[in-house]
Amino acid sequence: MPLVGGFSPLLSVFVACGSALLAGPTIHHSRVVYAGLGSLSDLWYSFRKCRVPEKKGETSKPILIIAASRLCVIPMTIYSVIIGGLLAYLTSGHVSIPILALLLAGFTLAHLSDNLINDYYDYKRGLDTYGYFRNMYGPHPFADGLLTGRDLALFLAVVGLLDAGLTIYLSDARTPLIGLLAGIGVAVMAAYAGIGFDAKTTGLGELLVAIVWGPVMVGGTILALTGHHPLWLLAVYMPYALSVSNVLIGKHLDKYGQDERKNVGTLPVRLGFHRAQQVSALLAVGLPVLAAIIIAYEWGSLYGLLPLAGLPLGVVAARILLGPKPGRPPEAWDVWPLWYVAAAYASMDALGRDTIAALLAIILASSGHGHPALVIVAVEALWDLYSTYAFRRLTGI
Repeated sequence: MPLVGGFSPLLSVFVACGSALLAGPTIHHSRVVYAGLGSLSDLWYSFRKCRVPEKKGETSKPILIIAASRLCVIPMTIYSVIIGGLLAYLTSGHVSIPILALLLAGFTLAHLSDNLINDYYDYKRGLDTYGYFRNMYGPHPFADGLLTGRDLALFLAVVGLLDAGLTIYLSDARTPLIGLLAGIGVAVMAAYAGIGFDAKTTGLGELLVAIVWGPVMVGGTILALTGHHPLWLLAVYMPYALSVSNVLIGKHLDKYGQDERKNVGTLPVRLGFHRAQQVSALLAVGLPVLAAIIIAYEWGSLYGLLPLAGLPLGVVAARILLGPKPGRPPEAWDVWPLWYVAAAYASMDALGRDTIAALLAIILASSGHGHPALVIVAVEALWDLYSTYAFRRLTGI
């Protein structure tokens, strides 16, 4: 789904290397058969279009699990961890790169796991049926017979052991608050999947997501790297965390009619379609402004205003979010029926990139590297302009 993105090439290499390491025995599926996922191009396809390439043949189950985990949304987790790392450096003057890498791997695996858990429980409780929105933009891991509950349990066991080990180590080495944040993250993700308290059908799921991609991921990264978390940092990274929530609002706008008929009380269903459109559009244009003001004020640097460079893309996204969904996709639109969510994702992607570039420029400028800071800001601003142009051309807005 990342129609315009910042770190996509880096992520494709990461996915390819990880898949090569995870390659195992091949499997054949009775209902849907996919293959060729060992190559970079096929994994890139899975990332860009939120679906597995349909090819007759065989593929290894570990690679299939990765490809079916909706790789397209992983950048939002990468951005959270990097923002946390930069804020840790700004407040302490140092970071541990190995610990940061472990956090990035741990949160990424947790995100992939949560996507699969959500798909599994929505399928088991009769939401993700044939003809439902989730099954229209790509194969469903469980409804289409790609994976079984046993596959999921095994994957969760492996990820759970790795993440639990990392949490225990960091809680002992840094602060027990890391364990508390990890517990909150697990509870929120379980609630969104409908395990115990059903956050998705009570209109709270979108808001709870901001807690995971904000205090849990960004805040957890800061705590793991420094051992402390000044409360004022919440104001710095919550605009980005709320932009992640907006991606979910966009997705639920796309499937509003089906959710309303099935009594799935997402936030748009609770608010009403048009009011939810207005909230989503306001977030798309308001969050870059809020982030720029806060970052510039906190560090007294004009580099902090860089998120304003993403405002034109936010305006384009807002126009899409406020308008009706077209009866058919634009000519080059290859992620249909995703529409509103793509607009929200584009604005989130810009804010994530801009926040990272602004913080990095502030770090460089404060250490006497003014020219590299200017280059980073200029390149990012130009990339925002290109992204706006490309998205307008793609959508016809």
